[in-house]
Amino acid sequence: MWEESVPKPAPTGKTRPKREENLVLYAQILLAAAAIAAALALRSVGGAGYEALRRGFIQALQPEQSTFLTQERIFSKFTEQAAEALRTLAAALPESRPAHGKPAKTAPAAVREESYLPDFSLQFPLPTGSCTRSSGYGWRTDPMGGQGTEFHYGTDLAAAMGTPVYAAAAGVVRIAGSHKSYGNYLRLLHPIGDETLYAHMQYLFVRAGETVQAGQLLGTVGQTGNATGPHLHFEILHKGLRYDPTQALQAAA
Repeated sequence: MWEESVPKPAPTGKTRPKREENLVLYAQILLAAAAIAAALALRSVGGAGYEALRRGFIQALQPEQSTFLTQERIFSKFTEQAAEALRTLAAALPESRPAHGKPAKTAPAAVREESYLPDFSLQFPLPTGSCTRSSGYGWRTDPMGGQGTEFHYGTDLAAAMGTPVYAAAAGVVRIAGSHKSYGNYLRLLHPIGDETLYAHMQYLFVRAGETVQAGQLLGTVGQTGNATGPHLHFEILHKGLRYDPTQALQAAA
């Protein structure tokens, strides 16, 4: 045939196999896509990382470079500089800190994290040997299945339903009623502005305004309000501020 008589142009040099070229191109596209995604994320939060990527892109596409570089090489140069910028950013990021290194949470208003011991003697609010400490004062995971943590205002003493609850000291019943969280609860007012609070009770045997004596029967242990089991929630307050009752309960035991 006459086509065979037409001389074919001689090869000008070595060429890479098409499959190899495609693999290199795909790798460059993936790296560029990762760099662009990182750039968009960094742009939303700002910082030096975004600026480094932006400078790399501008430098890779400078007009004077297009005279000497092919389009493929310009694209490759940008991906190389983007990768270098990402490595620089990763090296500059602070190391993750363990959980115990997190900043301490601030206690809610009208709450103190230290213990408080009243000037007068206290009686333990439950019969000897009838309870176990099930939850302490301070931050804890929400026992009702909520998200995150909550500040627990008192000490929980797990006991059998119907266990007698006694007044920790003489005073006047300031509040006797029902609360969404506390359930059936009492709040007693003692000398010099001290108060004790008894929550999640089954029954209340005293009324607001009534004077009570230390050790007097106030009611029985229950599971009313936000409670996962029968227990007495006990709080101690001084001049309207809640304190850790641990020391006071230990002194009364």
